[in-house]
Amino acid sequence: MHVSVRLMPVVALAAFSVISAHATEPEKTKLKIAVGSQILNYMPLELGVKLGSFKEEGLDVTVENFQAGGSKALQALIGGSVDGTIGFYDHTIQMQAQGKQISCVFLLNDIPGVLLGVRSDLADKVKTGADLKGLRLGITAPGSSTDTMARYYIKKSGLGPRDVNIIAVGSGAPGMVALEAKNVDALIYFDPIATLLARKKSATALFDARTIEGSKQAFGGSYPTACLYLQQSFIDKNPETVQRLVNALLKTHRWINATPTEQFVDTIPPGYKTDNREVNIEIVNASKALFSSTGRMDIEAAKVPLAVLSDFDPKIAAAKIDLSKTFTNRFAERAAQQLK
Repeated sequence: MHVSVRLMPVVALAAFSVISAHATEPEKTKLKIAVGSQILNYMPLELGVKLGSFKEEGLDVTVENFQAGGSKALQALIGGSVDGTIGFYDHTIQMQAQGKQISCVFLLNDIPGVLLGVRSDLADKVKTGADLKGLRLGITAPGSSTDTMARYYIKKSGLGPRDVNIIAVGSGAPGMVALEAKNVDALIYFDPIATLLARKKSATALFDARTIEGSKQAFGGSYPTACLYLQQSFIDKNPETVQRLVNALLKTHRWINATPTEQFVDTIPPGYKTDNREVNIEIVNASKALFSSTGRMDIEAAKVPLAVLSDFDPKIAAAKIDLSKTFTNRFAERAAQQLK
Protein backbone atom coordinates (compact mmCIF):
# COMPACT_ATOMS: atom_id res chain seq x y z
CA MET A 1 0.00 0.00 0.00
CA HIS A 2 2.78 2.37 0.90
CA VAL A 3 4.43 1.73 -2.51
CA SER A 4 1.17 2.43 -4.35
CA VAL A 5 0.71 5.73 -2.53
CA ARG A 6 4.24 6.78 -3.43
CA LEU A 7 3.69 5.89 -7.07
CA MET A 8 0.42 7.79 -7.43
CA PRO A 9 1.94 11.28 -7.83
CA VAL A 10 4.33 9.95 -10.48
CA VAL A 11 1.52 8.28 -12.43
CA ALA A 12 -0.61 11.38 -12.10
CA LEU A 13 2.25 13.56 -13.29
CA ALA A 14 2.85 11.32 -16.30
CA ALA A 15 -0.84 11.43 -17.19
CA PHE A 16 -0.90 15.20 -16.77
CA SER A 17 2.13 15.53 -19.08
CA VAL A 18 0.28 13.68 -21.84
CA ILE A 19 -2.92 15.67 -21.35
CA SER A 20 -1.07 18.98 -21.20
CA ALA A 21 1.21 18.38 -24.18
CA HIS A 22 -0.79 21.11 -25.94
CA ALA A 23 -2.12 22.93 -22.87
CA THR A 24 -0.54 26.15 -24.18
CA GLU A 25 -2.22 27.76 -27.18
CA PRO A 26 0.01 28.71 -30.13
CA GLU A 27 0.90 32.40 -30.13
CA LYS A 28 0.21 32.59 -33.88
CA THR A 29 -1.97 30.20 -35.86
CA LYS A 30 -1.85 31.62 -39.39
CA LEU A 31 1.63 31.35 -40.88
CA LYS A 32 3.39 31.94 -44.17
CA ILE A 33 6.36 29.67 -44.86
CA ALA A 34 8.57 30.32 -47.88
CA VAL A 35 10.42 27.92 -50.14
CA GLY A 36 12.75 28.94 -52.95
CA SER A 37 11.70 26.32 -55.47
CA GLN A 38 10.09 22.92 -55.94
CA ILE A 39 13.09 20.68 -55.41
CA LEU A 40 12.50 17.36 -53.66
CA ASN A 41 14.51 18.54 -50.63
CA TYR A 42 11.77 21.04 -49.74
CA MET A 43 8.81 18.76 -50.51
CA PRO A 44 7.90 17.77 -46.89
CA LEU A 45 6.51 21.25 -46.22
CA GLU A 46 3.80 21.01 -48.88
CA LEU A 47 3.34 17.32 -48.14
CA GLY A 48 2.69 18.20 -44.50
CA VAL A 49 0.02 20.68 -45.59
CA LYS A 50 -1.54 18.02 -47.84
CA LEU A 51 -1.50 15.33 -45.12
CA GLY A 52 -3.05 17.72 -42.60
CA SER A 53 -0.03 17.54 -40.26
CA PHE A 54 -0.11 21.30 -39.57
CA LYS A 55 -3.90 21.42 -39.13
CA GLU A 56 -3.62 18.64 -36.54
CA GLU A 57 -1.30 20.98 -34.63
CA GLY A 58 -3.80 23.84 -34.83
CA LEU A 59 -1.89 25.75 -37.51
CA ASP A 60 -3.01 27.24 -40.82
CA VAL A 61 0.12 27.20 -43.01
CA THR A 62 0.34 28.89 -46.40
CA VAL A 63 3.32 28.00 -48.59
CA GLU A 64 4.94 30.86 -50.53
CA ASN A 65 6.96 29.36 -53.40
CA PHE A 66 9.30 31.87 -55.02
CA GLN A 67 10.50 29.52 -57.80
CA ALA A 68 13.74 31.49 -57.87
CA GLY A 69 16.16 29.79 -55.49
CA GLY A 70 16.69 29.84 -51.76
CA SER A 71 18.20 33.34 -51.62
CA LYS A 72 14.80 34.87 -52.51
CA ALA A 73 13.05 32.90 -49.77
CA LEU A 74 15.74 34.02 -47.32
CA GLN A 75 15.21 37.65 -48.32
CA ALA A 76 11.48 37.26 -47.67
CA LEU A 77 12.21 36.04 -44.13
CA ILE A 78 14.66 38.83 -43.38
CA GLY A 79 12.24 41.35 -44.88
CA GLY A 80 9.41 40.07 -42.69
CA SER A 81 6.94 39.10 -45.44
CA VAL A 82 6.99 35.44 -44.28
CA ASP A 83 7.20 33.86 -40.83
CA GLY A 84 9.64 31.08 -41.69
CA THR A 85 11.59 29.56 -44.55
CA ILE A 86 12.40 26.06 -45.68
CA GLY A 87 15.86 26.70 -47.05
CA PHE A 88 19.42 25.53 -46.81
CA TYR A 89 21.05 25.49 -43.40
CA ASP A 90 24.14 27.37 -44.62
CA HIS A 91 22.00 30.54 -44.82
CA THR A 92 21.98 30.64 -41.01
CA ILE A 93 25.78 30.85 -41.07
CA GLN A 94 25.84 33.52 -43.77
CA MET A 95 23.32 35.64 -41.88
CA GLN A 96 25.23 35.40 -38.59
CA ALA A 97 28.28 36.76 -40.42
CA GLN A 98 26.07 39.74 -41.36
CA GLY A 99 24.89 40.26 -37.80
CA LYS A 100 21.45 38.70 -38.29
CA GLN A 101 20.28 35.82 -36.09
CA ILE A 102 18.26 33.10 -37.78
CA SER A 103 18.14 29.56 -36.47
CA CYS A 104 17.37 26.10 -37.86
CA VAL A 105 14.67 24.40 -35.75
CA PHE A 106 14.10 21.26 -37.87
CA LEU A 107 16.53 19.62 -40.27
CA LEU A 108 14.82 18.07 -43.29
CA ASN A 109 17.92 16.69 -45.05
CA ASP A 110 20.97 15.02 -43.51
CA ILE A 111 22.57 14.92 -46.98
CA PRO A 112 22.38 17.54 -49.72
CA GLY A 113 20.90 15.50 -52.59
CA VAL A 114 22.70 17.80 -55.02
CA LEU A 115 24.50 16.88 -58.24
CA LEU A 116 26.88 18.73 -60.50
CA GLY A 117 26.73 17.48 -64.05
CA VAL A 118 27.95 18.40 -67.49
CA ARG A 119 26.16 18.11 -70.81
CA SER A 120 26.63 14.62 -72.18
CA ASP A 121 28.22 15.94 -75.37
CA LEU A 122 31.02 17.36 -73.18
CA ALA A 123 31.43 14.30 -70.96
CA ASP A 124 34.50 13.06 -72.86
CA LYS A 125 36.29 16.36 -72.18
CA VAL A 126 34.97 17.19 -68.70
CA LYS A 127 35.73 14.41 -66.24
CA THR A 128 36.80 16.38 -63.15
CA GLY A 129 36.11 19.76 -61.61
CA ALA A 130 39.36 21.10 -63.08
CA ASP A 131 37.97 20.47 -66.57
CA LEU A 132 35.26 23.08 -65.98
CA LYS A 133 37.77 25.84 -66.76
CA GLY A 134 36.38 28.24 -69.35
CA LEU A 135 32.90 26.71 -69.24
CA ARG A 136 29.49 28.07 -68.16
CA LEU A 137 28.04 26.61 -64.96
CA GLY A 138 24.35 27.08 -64.17
CA ILE A 139 23.17 27.83 -60.60
CA THR A 140 19.72 28.80 -59.32
CA ALA A 141 20.47 32.39 -58.25
CA PRO A 142 23.36 34.56 -56.98
CA GLY A 143 23.88 34.03 -53.25
CA SER A 144 21.93 30.78 -53.27
CA SER A 145 23.25 27.55 -51.81
CA THR A 146 23.90 26.22 -55.31
CA ASP A 147 26.10 29.29 -55.83
CA THR A 148 27.96 28.48 -52.59
CA MET A 149 28.40 24.82 -53.51
CA ALA A 150 29.52 25.63 -57.06
CA ARG A 151 32.16 28.12 -55.93
CA TYR A 152 33.47 25.72 -53.28
CA TYR A 153 33.74 22.86 -55.77
CA ILE A 154 35.49 25.13 -58.28
CA LYS A 155 38.04 26.22 -55.69
CA LYS A 156 38.50 22.66 -54.41
CA SER A 157 39.20 21.62 -58.01
CA GLY A 158 42.11 24.06 -58.17
CA LEU A 159 40.41 26.78 -60.21
CA GLY A 160 40.10 30.48 -59.51
CA PRO A 161 36.77 32.33 -59.15
CA ARG A 162 37.02 33.70 -62.70
CA ASP A 163 37.98 30.44 -64.36
CA VAL A 164 34.33 29.36 -64.61
CA ASN A 165 31.46 31.54 -65.81
CA ILE A 166 28.68 31.10 -63.23
CA ILE A 167 25.21 31.86 -64.64
CA ALA A 168 21.87 32.06 -62.83
CA VAL A 169 19.33 29.89 -64.67
CA GLY A 170 16.62 29.38 -62.04
CA SER A 171 15.72 26.20 -60.22
CA GLY A 172 14.15 22.99 -61.42
CA ALA A 173 12.89 22.78 -64.98
CA PRO A 174 14.41 26.12 -66.17
CA GLY A 175 17.87 24.80 -65.28
CA MET A 176 17.28 21.63 -67.26
CA VAL A 177 16.05 23.66 -70.23
CA ALA A 178 19.14 25.88 -70.07
CA LEU A 179 21.44 22.84 -70.09
CA GLU A 180 19.64 21.06 -72.93
CA ALA A 181 19.51 24.28 -74.98
CA LYS A 182 23.30 24.57 -74.48
CA ASN A 183 22.93 27.94 -72.75
CA VAL A 184 25.14 26.44 -70.03
CA ASP A 185 27.70 23.65 -70.17
CA ALA A 186 27.23 22.33 -66.65
CA LEU A 187 24.58 22.58 -63.95
CA ILE A 188 24.03 22.20 -60.21
CA TYR A 189 20.70 20.41 -59.75
CA PHE A 190 18.48 18.19 -57.58
CA ASP A 191 15.74 15.63 -58.02
CA PRO A 192 13.36 15.39 -59.79
CA ILE A 193 15.57 17.04 -62.46
CA ALA A 194 18.47 14.70 -61.64
CA THR A 195 16.52 11.59 -62.57
CA LEU A 196 14.99 13.22 -65.67
CA LEU A 197 18.42 14.28 -66.99
CA ALA A 198 19.84 10.81 -66.32
CA ARG A 199 16.95 9.08 -68.09
CA LYS A 200 17.34 11.34 -71.12
CA LYS A 201 21.13 10.91 -70.97
CA SER A 202 21.39 14.72 -71.16
CA ALA A 203 23.94 15.09 -68.36
CA THR A 204 26.82 13.21 -66.79
CA ALA A 205 27.39 13.80 -63.07
CA LEU A 206 30.80 14.85 -61.74
CA PHE A 207 29.46 14.22 -58.24
CA ASP A 208 26.17 12.87 -56.89
CA ALA A 209 25.47 13.84 -53.27
CA ARG A 210 22.22 11.92 -52.94
CA THR A 211 24.24 9.56 -50.78
CA ILE A 212 26.60 10.01 -47.82
CA GLU A 213 29.49 8.80 -50.00
CA GLY A 214 28.72 11.38 -52.68
CA SER A 215 28.44 14.13 -50.08
CA LYS A 216 31.85 13.18 -48.68
CA GLN A 217 33.34 13.21 -52.20
CA ALA A 218 31.99 16.68 -52.96
CA PHE A 219 32.15 18.40 -49.58
CA GLY A 220 34.31 16.29 -47.31
CA GLY A 221 31.46 15.07 -45.12
CA SER A 222 27.72 14.82 -44.58
CA TYR A 223 26.35 18.23 -45.59
CA PRO A 224 23.04 19.14 -43.89
CA THR A 225 20.89 21.13 -46.27
CA ALA A 226 17.17 21.96 -46.16
CA CYS A 227 15.77 22.96 -42.79
CA LEU A 228 13.04 25.11 -41.30
CA TYR A 229 14.75 28.28 -40.18
CA LEU A 230 13.22 31.28 -38.44
CA GLN A 231 14.36 34.61 -37.09
CA GLN A 232 15.55 34.16 -33.50
CA SER A 233 13.23 36.97 -32.44
CA PHE A 234 10.26 34.98 -33.81
CA ILE A 235 11.38 31.83 -31.97
CA ASP A 236 11.71 33.73 -28.69
CA LYS A 237 8.29 35.37 -29.10
CA ASN A 238 6.39 32.29 -30.39
CA PRO A 239 7.85 29.13 -28.80
CA GLU A 240 4.57 27.14 -28.83
CA THR A 241 3.95 28.01 -32.48
CA VAL A 242 7.46 26.87 -33.36
CA GLN A 243 6.96 23.66 -31.39
CA ARG A 244 3.82 22.87 -33.34
CA LEU A 245 5.53 23.58 -36.67
CA VAL A 246 8.28 21.14 -35.69
CA ASN A 247 5.75 18.56 -34.47
CA ALA A 248 4.02 18.71 -37.86
CA LEU A 249 7.26 18.30 -39.76
CA LEU A 250 8.35 15.36 -37.61
CA LYS A 251 4.96 13.69 -38.18
CA THR A 252 5.41 14.21 -41.91
CA HIS A 253 8.94 12.82 -41.93
CA ARG A 254 7.88 9.79 -39.92
CA TRP A 255 5.12 9.23 -42.48
CA ILE A 256 7.64 9.48 -45.34
CA ASN A 257 10.01 7.00 -43.76
CA ALA A 258 7.24 4.52 -42.87
CA THR A 259 5.32 4.62 -46.16
CA PRO A 260 5.94 2.26 -49.12
CA THR A 261 7.48 4.00 -52.14
CA GLU A 262 4.41 3.59 -54.38
CA GLN A 263 2.04 5.14 -51.83
CA PHE A 264 4.56 7.90 -51.11
CA VAL A 265 4.86 8.71 -54.82
CA ASP A 266 1.08 8.94 -55.22
CA THR A 267 0.89 11.41 -52.31
CA ILE A 268 3.75 13.75 -53.32
CA PRO A 269 2.27 17.18 -54.16
CA PRO A 270 2.24 18.26 -57.83
CA GLY A 271 5.33 20.22 -58.83
CA TYR A 272 7.62 17.88 -56.94
CA LYS A 273 7.07 15.00 -59.34
CA THR A 274 6.62 14.29 -63.04
CA ASP A 275 3.55 13.05 -64.90
CA ASN A 276 5.16 9.62 -65.21
CA ARG A 277 4.60 7.36 -62.18
CA GLU A 278 7.44 5.02 -63.15
CA VAL A 279 9.84 7.98 -63.26
CA ASN A 280 8.54 9.21 -59.90
CA ILE A 281 9.24 5.83 -58.31
CA GLU A 282 12.78 6.00 -59.71
CA ILE A 283 13.21 9.51 -58.30
CA VAL A 284 12.06 8.47 -54.82
CA ASN A 285 14.24 5.36 -54.83
CA ALA A 286 17.24 7.58 -55.65
CA SER A 287 16.47 10.28 -53.10
CA LYS A 288 14.36 8.89 -50.25
CA ALA A 289 17.48 8.84 -48.04
CA LEU A 290 17.27 12.65 -48.04
CA PHE A 291 14.61 12.86 -45.38
CA SER A 292 15.79 12.93 -41.77
CA SER A 293 14.00 10.61 -39.37
CA THR A 294 14.58 12.92 -36.38
CA GLY A 295 14.90 16.52 -37.60
CA ARG A 296 17.91 16.97 -35.32
CA MET A 297 21.20 18.57 -36.33
CA ASP A 298 24.53 16.94 -35.53
CA ILE A 299 27.17 19.51 -34.54
CA GLU A 300 29.87 17.67 -36.48
CA ALA A 301 27.72 17.76 -39.61
CA ALA A 302 27.09 21.49 -39.10
CA LYS A 303 30.83 22.06 -39.25
CA VAL A 304 30.93 20.90 -42.90
CA PRO A 305 28.94 23.80 -44.44
CA LEU A 306 30.84 26.18 -42.15
CA ALA A 307 34.12 24.84 -43.56
CA VAL A 308 32.78 25.10 -47.12
CA LEU A 309 31.65 28.71 -46.63
CA SER A 310 34.80 29.75 -44.77
CA ASP A 311 37.00 28.25 -47.47
CA PHE A 312 36.03 30.78 -50.12
CA ASP A 313 34.33 33.63 -48.22
CA PRO A 314 36.85 35.64 -46.16
CA LYS A 315 34.05 37.49 -44.34
CA ILE A 316 32.69 34.25 -42.94
CA ALA A 317 36.18 32.97 -42.15
CA ALA A 318 36.80 36.13 -40.13
CA ALA A 319 33.38 36.23 -38.45
CA LYS A 320 34.09 33.68 -35.69
CA ILE A 321 30.76 31.95 -36.24
CA ASP A 322 29.07 30.47 -33.17
CA LEU A 323 27.43 27.34 -34.60
CA SER A 324 25.38 26.82 -31.43
CA LYS A 325 23.37 29.91 -32.41
CA THR A 326 22.63 28.66 -35.95
CA PHE A 327 20.44 25.75 -34.85
CA THR A 328 18.57 24.28 -31.90
CA ASN A 329 17.47 20.68 -31.34
CA ARG A 330 15.17 21.46 -28.41
CA PHE A 331 11.99 21.57 -30.50
CA ALA A 332 12.77 18.36 -32.38
CA GLU A 333 13.66 16.60 -29.13
CA ARG A 334 10.43 17.72 -27.48
CA ALA A 335 8.48 16.71 -30.60
CA ALA A 336 9.92 13.21 -30.34
CA GLN A 337 8.69 13.02 -26.74
CA GLN A 338 5.24 14.40 -27.53
CA LEU A 339 4.66 12.17 -30.54
CA LYS A 340 5.64 8.83 -28.97
